[in-house]
Amino acid sequence: MTNPYGHQQGYGQPPSGGMPAQQPGQFGQPPQGQPQPYGQQPYGQPYGQQPYGQFGQQPGQFGQPYGQPGMGQPGMGQEIKDYFGWAIGCIFLFWPLAIFAIIKSNEVKSNVRMGNLPAAQEASNSTKTMCMIATIIGAIGWAITIIMVIISIVTVDSYVGTYGY
Repeated sequence: MTNPYGHQQGYGQPPSGGMPAQQPGQFGQPPQGQPQPYGQQPYGQPYGQQPYGQFGQQPGQFGQPYGQPGMGQPGMGQEIKDYFGWAIGCIFLFWPLAIFAIIKSNEVKSNVRMGNLPAAQEASNSTKTMCMIATIIGAIGWAITIIMVIISIVTVDSYVGTYGY
């Protein structure tokens, strides 16, 4: 079978023709007198790295590289809360409303990722409202349950005490 790529030298064999073999310590450097090949960085300067600071910054600048969101940058404002933990906690208080609060909380995250901040803020407000309602309903429900258990224990105790069981 013939080689479709023409004649190729084997691994570890000295190059034949073309450019002369490079001396030790000159790895990546073109032979003397020849220009640097197009698109290649000279040895000792890694691709895309600046000597000081971070990418996209000049010495003396502060902030996140490439305009990434971070604290203190103009126009970023406050972080929009998703109330996810509160929504999860509401499962134990009033689960029917907590499920919708979790769904709204996930909408906050997806809207922030897409950059739709007004919709994210609206979803955050509705999540907070649903969590507050679920917490109030759950607290009232637990209070009624505790009162009913106490009344039941007192009633059974008085019944047992009266009839001597």
